[in-house]
Amino acid sequence: MIVISKDSIEELFDRYSDMVYRISLNIVRNCEEAQDIVMDTFMALMKQDSFNDDGHIKAWLIRTAENKSINVVRSARVRRTQPLDEMLSGTLSGGLNEAEHELLDMVMRLPKKLRTTVYMYYYEDMSAAQIASVLGISENTVYKRLQRGRNALKIDLEGEAI
Repeated sequence: MIVISKDSIEELFDRYSDMVYRISLNIVRNCEEAQDIVMDTFMALMKQDSFNDDGHIKAWLIRTAENKSINVVRSARVRRTQPLDEMLSGTLSGGLNEAEHELLDMVMRLPKKLRTTVYMYYYEDMSAAQIASVLGISENTVYKRLQRGRNALKIDLEGEAI
């Protein structure tokens, strides 16, 4: 059992803030909004008492960040768009080369269910079981979404090669 304290919050922030930021940025597509969501997510974490293990904390952070991001997107003050190039100019793109940028762009254009699953699997290095737990779906559904996402990306990649 992990008890949430000031020291544990600092450690958890160091460990998971980039992940929460990337998830938020993936949804809201705005660097400033994503940073606000990171802070809101960790503020909500401080109100929690304890968790079973690190996996439970990570799943809680992912789900909370996703929900807070969706709330921001649905709010009336954020009904605007931003070019993907501007979005990727933040920390997310720091270590990506041109080919990786193009692939991430293709992943971001997938339908939401496929995009979330593919992103969590390949960019957050989560297992199918972890993704299933976080999204509240079966492991087989995760594998099916990964397969559909890979097929959609393959079609996009083949279309660009022509």
